[in-house]
Amino acid sequence: MRGKTPWFEGDVPAEMVPEKYRLAQAYVPKTRYLDPDFLKLELEKMFTRTWLMACRVEELPGVGCFVEHEIGSHSILIVREAKDSIRAYYNACRHRGTRLARGRGRVGSIICPFHGWRWNLDGSIRLVLDREEFVPRSDDDLGLVRVRAEQWGGFVFINMDPNAAPLLEYLDPIPRIFEPFQFQNMRYRWMKGVILPCNWKTALDGFLEAYHVAGTHPQLHRFDKSNTNIASLKELENRMWAPTTAYERHAHYSSVGQKKNTKSAGKDPSRRNTDGVIDERLSVALSVQYIADDMRGLENERSWRAAEALKTADVPEGMTAGQYFLQLYRGLSIAEGYDWPVITPQQWGEAGTAWNVFPNTILLPNQGSAFGYRARPNGPDPDSCLFEIFSLDQVPVADYDKKRDFQPQFFEDFREADLGEVFTQDLMNAKEVTVGMHSPSFDGHRLSEEQEMTIYNHHRVADRFLWT
Repeated sequence: MRGKTPWFEGDVPAEMVPEKYRLAQAYVPKTRYLDPDFLKLELEKMFTRTWLMACRVEELPGVGCFVEHEIGSHSILIVREAKDSIRAYYNACRHRGTRLARGRGRVGSIICPFHGWRWNLDGSIRLVLDREEFVPRSDDDLGLVRVRAEQWGGFVFINMDPNAAPLLEYLDPIPRIFEPFQFQNMRYRWMKGVILPCNWKTALDGFLEAYHVAGTHPQLHRFDKSNTNIASLKELENRMWAPTTAYERHAHYSSVGQKKNTKSAGKDPSRRNTDGVIDERLSVALSVQYIADDMRGLENERSWRAAEALKTADVPEGMTAGQYFLQLYRGLSIAEGYDWPVITPQQWGEAGTAWNVFPNTILLPNQGSAFGYRARPNGPDPDSCLFEIFSLDQVPVADYDKKRDFQPQFFEDFREADLGEVFTQDLMNAKEVTVGMHSPSFDGHRLSEEQEMTIYNHHRVADRFLWT
């Protein structure tokens, strides 16, 4: 659904939503970001009933490996309990409620650090010290309480609602559309978490549309890549137009070129542009290499080399520089042992640029490399959140089963995270948006019905969980 405020059968009637939180046409009241009571509702009624991306399968390389996932007051323990089985449990001792494990690690059994009760990796009780002193309880009653855990694309998702629809049904149509990009064959290049002084939705909103690019990232169109946040008139005229589309609970945007060229089929990686460069080969190559060098994702070492070769290449007649770049990139990848299917223009167009995987994850599909973002509330303060950025790279076929020593990084101050120019510009907006939203002169977001409906769609879907 494109070009108007989305609505689907089954949406919550407006009268069921308290007036201070009520959506209107392309309008989202600021109370949904600033009110502590609204955050409490999200934590109690939305995050406990939706599928949450908790970790990657590669973070659990061996039996006994675990990752803790925290959301609000809930701590969930995701454990590889067997070679071909990953389970999730509420991270709480059945004796006195003590948290059983923190962070990530590897264990032979799950042991309470307080009184030493033990559980097998499958959640069954293994040891109750002095069990004869307690009121009799069955082993089943003492087992760890399971949380649903299912997988897609190399990700492990969890859901605290035992009656929720299966993951693949919930994610539809994302698994079908993402299939050519082989997320399951990607591995972490890096993952960095930062604390941001904004609501968790504000952190996501900045990555749910490309309408901000001209104002926030004007250097993306410049040959010299100079850093300024004042976009020139020329750049405003040549900026990408990125319409948004809602697919039931999920939504995406696609950067498809200038608005006046509305006949474009959608995202096309063979079309790239850098103002000020006459040689089309340099325009494509410099655009690729800037992203590879600054963001360290979406592009990789092979695409950088393909771009370097393009600068002096004889582009075959009838082929654009962008098309020839993709040919060079494909040739390098196949020669170096990568599975590299041909992705059709229709598949690129349907995939678009970035997807909001409701409720709190964004994925950017791309061949060879991809980005992902995840946001979570940071305690009860609606003006604070944990925001995570991760870069994925495809690995050669021979390395699919190779274990990697991966550790995410965490920074209290995003300016210490070495995220590059583009991400730093994005995160600099977090505080400014929050300060502005607290102004009495601002009552809510008034959104573009063409380029910002991913943001509206998120709130529309959230209402289904919050008020039913």
